[in-house]
Order: sequence, then C-alpha cells, then structure tokens
Amino acid sequence: MKGIDVSNHNGNINFNQVKAAGIEAVYIKATEGTTFKDSYLDTNYSNAHYAGLTTGFYHFLVGTSAPETQANSFYNAIKDKANDLIPMLDVETNFDGLMDYILRFIAKFKELSNMQIGIYTYTSFMDNLDNRIADCPLWEANYNNTPWKLNSNFFTNRVGHQYSETGSVSGINIDCDMNEFNEGILNKTTGYAVTNYLPNGYQGNNEFEGVDSDYVLKYFKDVRCYFRGNEKGVWIETQNLPMSKCLELKETLGSWFYDIK
Repeated sequence: MKGIDVSNHNGNINFNQVKAAGIEAVYIKATEGTTFKDSYLDTNYSNAHYAGLTTGFYHFLVGTSAPETQANSFYNAIKDKANDLIPMLDVETNFDGLMDYILRFIAKFKELSNMQIGIYTYTSFMDNLDNRIADCPLWEANYNNTPWKLNSNFFTNRVGHQYSETGSVSGINIDCDMNEFNEGILNKTTGYAVTNYLPNGYQGNNEFEGVDSDYVLKYFKDVRCYFRGNEKGVWIETQNLPMSKCLELKETLGSWFYDIK
C-alpha cells in the first residue's frame, strides 16, 4: 500500500491529485506534546477523506509534558474522525525516562480509545528503545530508497517503511515522505468485549457463589454472550461486534469492563 505522511510543513495539498498519483494511504500529523494541534489537521483530514484516501493520524511525543495529558490531547483531536489506519506515536526525540513515557502514553491512549497504537521511529533511534514495546506495530523510517529492504530488529510486527523524505507526488508542492505499508496498518473495525470477573450472588450482592445471569445479561441487550470461567471466577465474552458497539458496552459496563479483543 503506497502512502505519504503530511503536516503543516507540506502546505496546501490537492488530495484528488495525490490519489490520482497512486497514493492510497495518508498519515496526518494531529498533535505534539499537550498543547500543539497541527494547524492543517482538520483541513488535511477533510480533504483527504473526501478524496477517498485511507486516513490515519500521528502524535509527536515530547518530554516536556506528562504522557497522559499528551494521550488525552491526541485522542481528543482524532476521536471524531475516521481512523482507517492505526494511530501512531512518533518517537524520535530522546530524553530521560523515554521508555516510561512511551509505556504510559500507550496505556492511557488505550484506556481512552481501545484502539491499538503503533510506533514510528528511525532505525538509528531504536537503541533508545527496548522490547517492552516489541509487539507494537512498527512504522520504520530508513531512507534507503528501497521499500522493505530493512534488517530485523526486536519489533515483531513491522507494518510500514518510510523509505524516502524527498519524494515527489502530484498535488504536493514540496518534497514529501514516501512510505510502503502492509495490511497490518489498517485499524480493526470489529471486535468482542470481555468483562472482568463478575460479582457473585443475587444481583451481585455476594451472598452466595454463582453469577446471577439474568441480572448480568440485562446489560448486554441484543448481544450474544458466552460465559467463561476458571478457578478465580466467571466472565463474559461477547459475539463479534462493530467497534462502535464494543465502545458502547465499555461505557455501559463501567468497572465490569476488561478489554476489547
């Protein structure tokens, strides 16, 4: 999948021409730190989306504000937009506590959105990272001008290669970053909800061992549910659902909610 990534630095873009040039996917800069929102975010998104391009967003991580507030800023900037591509965390600036910031950002963003998030970084920067993020989708920058000609590293799921920063694409008046992506870059549109261990007793009053199924299932109207259990207790996994319904259940279930798979 041929792709570009853009920000305010690229100026005004004719995305109809971009699409006609064979570009399929566009990553758009959304935010940086806690207070910076890219001035072209909304314009770039609206025009790219209207042109029929697959769109996604990235956040530039900095060390000058808490990662939780940065995750909030990023989520608020993109939550009402079509996230066709998995969101990306741009990690290319080193500072004390970098890995801690990355892990805290990922945790907060997942809490807010339940979307998977990937890591964008340079091959030469990876020595500053470690395998605690090995399973995150990797979008790797290495300007060798040969898509996918990359050495292996500790990441287990490379989904993109930014192979040039001096590309030329119709509709963009200056050089732009060029990328190749695989299908791993696409955001999942369905999933299933999983609860925490459910409370015992009549309507969850813990008076006896056993789950009051009638009480629990009223929170899952029109959703097929499967009860699972082990020595610690009983939980529910739902049928496969649109992501919007999974997120609705997350709000409905409150402390009962565990995860979306």
